[in-house]
Amino acid sequence: MLHNNEQEKIKVEVKHAETTDGIPYYVCNVDGKESQIRKDEKWEQIWGSLTHKQVDELGLAISEHLGEL
Repeated sequence: MLHNNEQEKIKVEVKHAETTDGIPYYVCNVDGKESQIRKDEKWEQIWGSLTHKQVDELGLAISEHLGEL
C-alpha cells in the first residue's frame, strides 16, 4: 500500500526486473500507472510520476520485503 496526496491508501503491484547488465529495478503499477524505481545510494525513480515520498515508501517496503533492513 502507498499513500496519495490526500493520505488515502493506494494498492500497488510491484514486479522485480533487471537491466541487460543485471542491475535490479522494480516496476510499480500504481493506480493503473507504471513507474520504475531502483536503489543506488538511495531509492530513486527511473521513470514515472511518483512523489519523492511515494518513492521512499515503496523503497522502504521493498527493502523490508527483501530483508535488507
